[in-house]
Amino acid sequence: MQERRFGDIPYVRPDYEAYARHIEKCAGQISKAENMDELCHALEDFSVYRMSVETQETLAFIRCYQDCTDTFYQEEMQYTQSRSAVTDISPIYDALLKSPLRRETDAGFGGQFLLKIEKERSLIRGGLHLLGQEQELIAQYQNLISSVKFPYEGRELSSLEMTKYRESRDIAVRMKARDASRKVFADRSGEFMRILGELVDLRREIARENGYADYLEYANVQKGRYSYGEKELTRLCELVRRELVPLKKQLYERIKNRLGLTVYTANDTGIYFVEGNPKPQGDAHFLLERAGEMYARMDRDFAVLYETMKNGGYIDCQESVNKITGMGFCTQIYGEKLPFIFGNCTGRHSDVDILVHEFGHAIQMKRSMDCFSVPEYWDMPNDLAEIPSKTMEQMSYEYAGLFFGQRAPQFVETHLITVLEEICSYCMNHDFETYLYTTETFEPGKAIREYNRLLMMYDTGIDYSICGEYMDAGAFLVQNKGLYMFPRYLVSYALCDISAISIRLMFEKDREKGLAVYKSLCGLGGSLEYRDAMQTLGLPLPYTEQAIVDVRNYLMKKLDLL
Repeated sequence: MQERRFGDIPYVRPDYEAYARHIEKCAGQISKAENMDELCHALEDFSVYRMSVETQETLAFIRCYQDCTDTFYQEEMQYTQSRSAVTDISPIYDALLKSPLRRETDAGFGGQFLLKIEKERSLIRGGLHLLGQEQELIAQYQNLISSVKFPYEGRELSSLEMTKYRESRDIAVRMKARDASRKVFADRSGEFMRILGELVDLRREIARENGYADYLEYANVQKGRYSYGEKELTRLCELVRRELVPLKKQLYERIKNRLGLTVYTANDTGIYFVEGNPKPQGDAHFLLERAGEMYARMDRDFAVLYETMKNGGYIDCQESVNKITGMGFCTQIYGEKLPFIFGNCTGRHSDVDILVHEFGHAIQMKRSMDCFSVPEYWDMPNDLAEIPSKTMEQMSYEYAGLFFGQRAPQFVETHLITVLEEICSYCMNHDFETYLYTTETFEPGKAIREYNRLLMMYDTGIDYSICGEYMDAGAFLVQNKGLYMFPRYLVSYALCDISAISIRLMFEKDREKGLAVYKSLCGLGGSLEYRDAMQTLGLPLPYTEQAIVDVRNYLMKKLDLL
C-alpha cells in the first residue's frame, strides 16, 4: 500500500460524542465475549476507532506547532487536547479486567498488557474534568511562551531570531542578548508563575481524586514505574551530585581557560570553543540529505524507514520563525503507521542532535507498530522511551564528518559535554519537582528561591551573580518547559542517557552486538516492565552506583578529564 504524503492527510475534528458511544458499544461486546475471537474482534474495533481519533488529535498539534500564528490549529489543538483528556475509555479497561477470559488474554497478549491497563485504569478513577483543566493550563503556557517577543536593538524578535545573538562569540553581544531575554521573562514572571501554581495544585487534586497518597506516587504509575520509584530516583540524584557534578565543575574550568575568561558566568554557558561551537555545513535540506547518507551506511533497515519518511514529508526540520521554538519531537501518525519528526533548524549543532535523536524514536515507534497488534504496546515505558533516541545520538559519532567536516571532533566533544550537562540538569529538575509536589502550599517566591538554590548546586562552576535580579524574579524557572508540560518526565532523560552510554560501550567493543541490542530494545515497545526489559537487554539499572561510575569513567576518558 502506497503511503500518503503527510501534507495530504485531511484534518477532521473528531466527534467525541460518537467516540463515547463507540467505546460503550465495544466495552459491551468485550464483556459479553464468550471466546478470544469475539474479544479480540471487539478490542480491534475499539483500537481502530481510537487510532482514527488520535490521528486527528496528532495532526492538530503538529500543524499548530508548525505555525503558531495559525489560529485555526491553535484552537483545534486546545480543543482536542482538552477533550481527549476527559474522554473516558475506562469502560474498555473495566470490561477487559472483569472478563472471565483474563487468563486467555494474558496468554494471548502477554502479562504486561492487562497489568498496564490495570495501572492506567487507576489513573482515571476520578477527576476526569481535572485532566481537561490541566490540558487547558498547559495550552495557556504554550501559547504564552511561543508568543513572547524580545526587544533588541530597536526590533521585536522571536526566540528563534534571538538565538544567534545569545550564542554570539562576542561576549558583549551575548550579555546584551541574554539580559534582554531574561528581562522579558522576569517582567512577565507573574503570568507564568500563576499557571505553574495552578498546575501544581491541580495535579495534587488529580492524585487525590484517584486515591493516591500524593502526586509523586500518581506520576510514577503514570510514567510506568511500577516496581521502583522515589527511593531509586532520589538515589540517582544523590549519585549524580557525588560523581558527575564535580566532573562538570572540572570541565567548566577547562572551558573557561580555553575561552580566555577570568570567570565562567551564565553569559558564557553553551559556548565551548574560541571559534564558536561547530555548526552544520548546510541548511535543513543539507541535513536531511546527509542523514540519509549516514543511515545508508549504518543499517539497511534504518535507511529504508528514513527515506520513506523523508520522501513522504514525515520529517519537517525547516527553519521558521512561526514554529514553536526550543523543542523537537517525534510522534506517531497512527492512521498511516508512520512516525513524524518535527524540528526547527537554527544553524546550530543541536539541529543534528535533534534530527538524529528523533529518528531514534522513529525507529522504535515503527518497529513497535509493526510488531504488536495492540496500541498499548506501541509506546515504551517512559524510562525506556528515550534510550533509542539517546543511543542513536551516540551511534552517530562516527558519521559526524558528514555534517561538520573537519570540525567533527569538536561536535563529538560538544555532544559529550551536553550529555554531562543534561544528566545533571534533569536530576536538578527532578529534585525541584519533588519540592514542588511535597510542599504543602505553592508560594511563588519560595519556589523561585528553591529553584535557584538547586540550579547553583548542580551548576557549581558557573557564576550566576551577574543575573541575580532576573533569577530572583523567576526568569530562569519560568522558561523550564518540562515543569509545565512534562511533570516527572525529564528524569527519564537522565536515566536514558546513562543507559545509552551502556549500549555505546557495547557498540565500541562489538559493533554488531551493540546494533543487535539496539534493535532488540526498539522491538520491545511496551511489552516488558522496565526492570525486566533492562535484564533482557543485559543493561545495568541506571540508578545504581556502578552504572553512574561507568558513566563518569566514560565521560572522563572521552573528554580527557583524567
